[in-house]
Amino acid sequence: MSDVSVLREVAPSARVAPDARIGPFCVVGPGVTIGPGTVLVRRVSVTGDTSIGSDNVFEEGCVLGTAPQDLKYAGRPTRLLIGHRNHFGRGVTVHVGTEAGGYLTSIGNDNVLGAGCHVAHDCYVDDHTHLEDNVMLAGHVRVQTGAVLGAMCGVHHFVTIGRYARVGPRTPVRRDVPPYTDFAADGPSSPPAVRGIHEDGIARAALAGDEEKDLRRAMRELFEDEFAVQTKIEQLFSMGVEGEVADLCTFCRQSLQGVYGRHRELFRGGLPPEVHEYLSSEEIAKIQRSFP
Repeated sequence: MSDVSVLREVAPSARVAPDARIGPFCVVGPGVTIGPGTVLVRRVSVTGDTSIGSDNVFEEGCVLGTAPQDLKYAGRPTRLLIGHRNHFGRGVTVHVGTEAGGYLTSIGNDNVLGAGCHVAHDCYVDDHTHLEDNVMLAGHVRVQTGAVLGAMCGVHHFVTIGRYARVGPRTPVRRDVPPYTDFAADGPSSPPAVRGIHEDGIARAALAGDEEKDLRRAMRELFEDEFAVQTKIEQLFSMGVEGEVADLCTFCRQSLQGVYGRHRELFRGGLPPEVHEYLSSEEIAKIQRSFP
């Protein structure tokens, strides 16, 4: 009988839970932490300062924690944090953060990333999102809870995808996508825009009856004429809106105050607000001292 050995390369200093499963031909680097129940199916590479929680599945060919494809990256130790119960399809790639972007890339809990997806440096993907096959996130993108991104869509640097929004397949996203909206191009020659309400998103959010009714009314008013959004936002605020409607209006106002419709552009060259959720005050102070 042939003597065939299955190779795995797990660094001695890597912290791997006893019940994690490391499949054939996987590579786990020295700075990696892998939590209980997580499965690396086959030919998965995890390197850098990467921390992975429990009960995740990484299908064949995933590459996690490699250096950013950003010429400004100077090689300092930056991080990748991945939460719990995520499913990564074949060939998903995720980079660590950069010094200029907050030293961190983060993916939360209960997300699905389809085959061939790419999450670049300094991105924040929240919880319960679904990135279909071959979705490409450029650097510094925020995908909020419950958002759905259709297959082969590309998201520009510093864009925010709002809560429970949906981006249509093959859609180029160059500006922020408001929460609960259906954002897509209406044909190959039309620019992407808000096309309506993402019904599945509202259903998944499980809003109270009155809150859902108020949200639907506000969305119809806001997006009936996108050229009048600023005026309508101020009108809604003057009425004393609260809850989801207030959050929606705040999101849209911030996008308008940003650059090219991207609120996160205001943090270019500095620390994004999310780092305060993940880094200690001492770490943040050290990072800030390193900025010019």
